[in-house]
Amino acid sequence: MARLGIRAQLLLVLTVFLALPWLGVEYAREIERVLRDAQERTLAGTAQAVAIALHDRPRLFDAPVRLVAPRGGAPQDLVDAAAARPMLSAGAAAAAPELEQILQGLTRTTARIRVVDRDLGVLAHAGSLRRERAGARDAPTSALEPLFALIMARPTEDFVDDDGSGSVPARPEVLAALDGIPAADRRRTPDARAVVVAAAHPIWVGDRVRGVVLVEETTNAVLAERNRAFERLFVLVAAILLVGSAALTLYATWLSLRIRRLARDAEGAIDRDGRVRGPLPGSGARDEIGDLARSYSGVLARLAGYASYQERLASRLSHELRTPLAVVRSSLDNLRASPLPQDARPYIERAQGGLDRLAAILARMTEAARLEEALGDAERVRFDLAEVVAGCIEGYRGAYPQRAFAYAAPPEPLHVRGAPEIVAQMLDKLAENAVDFATGGAVEIALSREGDRARLSVSDEGPPLPEGSVDRLFEPMVSVRPQDGRAPHLGLGLAIVRIVAMRHGGEAHVANRADGRGVVVTVWLPLASGDAD
Repeated sequence: MARLGIRAQLLLVLTVFLALPWLGVEYAREIERVLRDAQERTLAGTAQAVAIALHDRPRLFDAPVRLVAPRGGAPQDLVDAAAARPMLSAGAAAAAPELEQILQGLTRTTARIRVVDRDLGVLAHAGSLRRERAGARDAPTSALEPLFALIMARPTEDFVDDDGSGSVPARPEVLAALDGIPAADRRRTPDARAVVVAAAHPIWVGDRVRGVVLVEETTNAVLAERNRAFERLFVLVAAILLVGSAALTLYATWLSLRIRRLARDAEGAIDRDGRVRGPLPGSGARDEIGDLARSYSGVLARLAGYASYQERLASRLSHELRTPLAVVRSSLDNLRASPLPQDARPYIERAQGGLDRLAAILARMTEAARLEEALGDAERVRFDLAEVVAGCIEGYRGAYPQRAFAYAAPPEPLHVRGAPEIVAQMLDKLAENAVDFATGGAVEIALSREGDRARLSVSDEGPPLPEGSVDRLFEPMVSVRPQDGRAPHLGLGLAIVRIVAMRHGGEAHVANRADGRGVVVTVWLPLASGDAD
């Protein structure tokens, strides 16, 4: 399963906010519904106000002259529709000059108002369904206009409808008003490019309905306002999302960098052998990551103290046990010099053998502890590794006369930087192991150059290593040497080899020989800068 980083997780959480545009669309549609209801109520109020102004005026409806013929009848006594605006019947204009003033004032509204008689003939009308200067108000104002057009329909004034001066179709709201019931309804224009909201109110003369005031208006103004609200909301949400995404990404990046730096410092504070190299850099951050860094620092400090205690333990034990061992040794010497029964002699010899082995163990523990201290205090110099190896081999030939040593020297000097006496001790351990394990043949030591590193190998002819033991041989206190009663071995030799190699920037490896007749230990050390080129 793929791992999600902090940045990916925060960005995944941020996708929840992608629902905001959908909420914006729903919000805009809710605004449209509210505005349409308000528009319907406004038109109904306008129709009621005009109808109240025309109540109980029978002269407006008794005049013989009309703008158009009654419903189902033939045209008669027509007047020029362009001669006056609003258009009135001649009788109405003569009988009610105040109606002309009212309708003239209503021509400044965005609705179309018509006064209709019971035969659905238009006695007068004012206004138009098309908004003036709508094109300038609804013109695209953003580069995102094509996107907005896909989400929200754009209102248009280019629609087909009657001019308002003819007869009125028998629509539900008009018929309801002729029955004395104010009504409102919505309809689409014949070309379905606009929606018209209509409100009708009866005109009473006495107890009879003599006409209807019909007020109509398209929803284009509502749609335009809805679209403007959505565009503003969309731009605001998009800006918030962009700023929020950038802020979260930067914050997640900052957190990731801090966590990676903490992980890098924690890994670098401990070497491959588990030794603490140094404390973690301090953190003054007052958050969870700062607390974690300080916790790591405290854990490393305690671990370093425990490791230091363990490193000093061998020296302290050897120091503390040296006096008791001397007492036991002197007591055994006194016993050996005293007259003892013959059957007691084997026990004295066993005790002496055990004492010698214990003294050898303490000596090796002391040697390992001193080598650790020497590695930390040794001065690093540039020296010829081939010269050091050649000198050591000459010493081995004298120290181990029973074993032959074959040396394959490099054709050129191989300079490394480090402590030559420590490297010599490492080679001593390799030679000692090879001599102890060899059952025949010569111990083969080879030194060569591999790229920018020097390769030192020590091979012997003897029993191969058991399966599964190769990876554990470099650990302290691990040995595959048979316990045959000879000097005890703590398994520190190869552990020391690895420590010396690592402290010099190199590595060590042990494996069975390719022919299966022995073991080869290889150490790589980096060449000094001058020889590595």
